[in-house]
This record gives sequence, structure tokens and C-alpha cells, in this order.
Amino acid sequence: MTIARSVFTLTLHNRTLKLTREGFGFIVILFGVGLGAINTGNNLLYLVLAMCCSFIAVSGVLSEMSLKKLSVQGEVPAYLYAQEPGSLKIKLTNHKKWAPSYSIRVKGANSHQPFLLDPEPYFFFIPSGKTIGIPVLLTAQKRGPLKVAACRLATRFPFGFFYKTKTIPLKLETVVFPAIHPVKLPQHSDAGQEGDGIVERRGDELYAIREFQPGDSLSSVHWKSSAKSGRLRVKEFQSQNSYTIFLTLTDPATNQPVHAEILEERVSEAASLIYHLVQRGHEVSLKTEDTQTAFGNSQAHLIDLMHLLAFIH
Repeated sequence: MTIARSVFTLTLHNRTLKLTREGFGFIVILFGVGLGAINTGNNLLYLVLAMCCSFIAVSGVLSEMSLKKLSVQGEVPAYLYAQEPGSLKIKLTNHKKWAPSYSIRVKGANSHQPFLLDPEPYFFFIPSGKTIGIPVLLTAQKRGPLKVAACRLATRFPFGFFYKTKTIPLKLETVVFPAIHPVKLPQHSDAGQEGDGIVERRGDELYAIREFQPGDSLSSVHWKSSAKSGRLRVKEFQSQNSYTIFLTLTDPATNQPVHAEILEERVSEAASLIYHLVQRGHEVSLKTEDTQTAFGNSQAHLIDLMHLLAFIH
């Protein structure tokens, strides 16, 4: 449903009242009837004027009653991918004991939200003491934590003269992973400039000895190294299906952090490579200037890497 543009807006505390074009036209007619009644002294025109004024009063009272004692809850997944729609369920609860609510639309708290809702949640009728849920698609624009603390309830009920909104709390919290794009997967060892999308492939060879961790097999223990250090150490081998994705966050020429746009491109490219390689069953590790993750190809490993990339800055 298309919302008519407002002619006049009044803001007070957590509410806004916008006069629609229809409402503006009605008020113009109201003034015309009032002037006619005063000039002619016609009692019928005075009755029409009183009826028009009552419409405005009733509109304000009913819209306020419709917005009172409502609460909103949202069920959002633990993570989303940027620029890809994810499921979101909006639940609207009417806490009034006897009065239902009509024609309620749930909107973002401001016009610069980092996400889009499609379709915009609309509740035509919410009975008293009931909860109504509507599934919608949530599309986040940027990676990182997504937190929503409030939303707006809006209504044009009952006559469409005014568009009234009310801001109420809404707790939504999730993590937005980097955007995934189609990429050309490596077929052999690749090299690139400045660490942008570099992929390294490892063969069937011993490449690291690390501390023993719960779940490691005793057959992989490197006994000579363990005897020297006094702690259990294990050998790590990687197969031909293992890849290391390098992500460089600084400019080699200046040793300064890269520009934000370049960083987003590199993070998105690294995430895309990791995503598609894991989907093909390859073991993948992510390496930056400071750290390197373990190899893995499970869904949990993929989520861990995406979570790491979501918070890189």
C-alpha cells in the first residue's frame, strides 16, 4: 500500500503526526463550510461543520487507541550475508484487554537504516490480547554487527486524514557476514599483488607442529618434539585439497591501513573464495598479517571464518 505524502508534520516525544494530502483537502473543505455557515447563518451548514469537526476528533482518538499498548518482537537468524535476504519474523502483540488494533505498519526507527524489509510488515487486524506474526525478508547492506533497538508503528486508521507514528523498543541483534560474489576458484597456486585475493595451495607434506588439543589423535603426536618440550605436540599435514587465503589489511608502500572501499573489496573477495572452496569440500585457512586460522571444511569452520571477516576493520 502506498503512503500518501504528508503536508504537515508535528513531532512530540515518541510520536509524530503527519497531515496527509487527503487530510489537507478535508480541512480546506472544513474551512469552506465554516465560512459558508458564518456568512449565511444556515443551520444545515453548521451541522455539516460540526460533523466534519467530529470526524477529525474521532480520527485522532481511534488512531491513538489503535497504537496504544502494542509491543513488537523479532526473530532473526544468528547470522546473515550482506546484500542477501534472510528470514525475519515480526510479532506484534496487542496488550489491550478489549480493544483491537487496526491497520498497523512496522517501520524502521529512522530513514537511514542499514537494512531493508521486504515486504514492509503490515498488520490489518490485531485482536485484543493476541499476537500476530508475519514473515518478511531482511536484507542488510553492510557486514558487521547489526543491532536494532527501536522501531516505529504507523497507522492511517480510520479515515486516512493523518499518518500517526509511535516509536517503541524492538530488540534485534545479529551478525552480517561479508557479501558473497561469484569468483573464479583457483586451479593451481596463485600469486597476486599486495595480498589481494592471494591463494596458496599445500600438498601432502608436514608443514607445522603445534600444541596438542582435545580431540587430536595420538597417532599424530610428534614424540621427539614432545620429549624436548615436555608437552604433547602434534604434526599437521595438509592434502592437495587445502588452501590458504591471504588477506592483507595494509598498503605495502606506506604500511598504513588500506582505504575503506579497498578493504571491503578484499574482505568480500576473501569471503567469496572461502565460501565457494568450502562448498566444494576443500580445507581452507585464512591468514592475515597477525594471525592464521586452522584448516577446515566444515560448516562450523565456514561460519567461524565468516564471523572473523565480519569484524575485520
